[in-house]
Amino acid sequence: MTALTFSSTLSISPTVFWAQQSLATVNYELGPWIHMTAPKKWRAVRLADWQGGDALFASWVLFLGVLPVDRHRFGSFTFKPESGFAENSSSWTNRTWQHVRTVQAAGAGCTVRDSIVFSPRMVWMAPLLRLIYSFVFSHRHRRLAVRYGAAAG
Repeated sequence: MTALTFSSTLSISPTVFWAQQSLATVNYELGPWIHMTAPKKWRAVRLADWQGGDALFASWVLFLGVLPVDRHRFGSFTFKPESGFAENSSSWTNRTWQHVRTVQAAGAGCTVRDSIVFSPRMVWMAPLLRLIYSFVFSHRHRRLAVRYGAAAG
């Protein structure tokens, strides 16, 4: 298993941040490189309402919005307004994928922290996937700062 953590302090309150989060904001963070699909009924559902102990849905992971590079199965998803979400999933690439996003108040804004742990189906891919996911999550945090503003200091 490989673990990575990324963090940004933003100029938005945790409450307002969570009120806006859906698959559309996830795709904004990933864009323009990556796009994740979802069944119509899930596209506008706030992440705060994604509660589920079982598989929620499967998503195509599309490079540049057109080229399928993975099939992600959203597994259990737990959201707690005071701390964030925990997602346990799998994909064609990863036997296990755990993504925890915490959002904590920081002055007038908040600190968003993404922690991922993954276990590739082909162990030899771990170093390459580490590089790819490091790029993707660093990019996501840059996009968060563009959208919400980076907090001063």
